[in-house]
Amino acid sequence: MNIGTQLMDVLKYWFVDENNKAACRYMLVDAYNTDSTVHYYIKNGFKPLYKSEQSEKEAFGISEDDVLRSRVMFFDLKLITA
Repeated sequence: MNIGTQLMDVLKYWFVDENNKAACRYMLVDAYNTDSTVHYYIKNGFKPLYKSEQSEKEAFGISEDDVLRSRVMFFDLKLITA
């Protein structure tokens, strides 16, 4: 397990710790839209909030011709508390 995955696990478990009063259900990130960055988050259990880059562009009012520079991704913390 590499350091990036270890750090992500620390964050995930911190959010669900019984002493944490944040009451979070999801972790949400705005990830750079590069293959390596998106792969990192997918490898750590995150999923894109939008099914396609096109639907994400539409949601944020980004022109079809413009580059989507980031992807909104989420992790359901229930996956580690169930």
